[in-house]
Amino acid sequence: IDEELVKKKKIPTKKLERPITCRNSDGTIAGKKDITKFVKMDLNINGHNEQLDAVVTPLQSSDLFLGHDWLTNHNPEIDWKQG
Repeated sequence: IDEELVKKKKIPTKKLERPITCRNSDGTIAGKKDITKFVKMDLNINGHNEQLDAVVTPLQSSDLFLGHDWLTNHNPEIDWKQG
């Protein structure tokens, strides 16, 4: 979840047990700092509801990224032309 959104909405955060270092596909470090916080959030997409933990990091152009594991597990139907 985007760091600025968390600040703007005053969403309470929790500290990760261990920081996460983000890496690019080539193994280089992405970003300037490790991820150290997460939020517990309710996710509602087209009638699908679940609670999940989302790490807090600067995303710049999006509010939330759903990771590959989530997408594989839920296998949503995505219309790439409509968004």
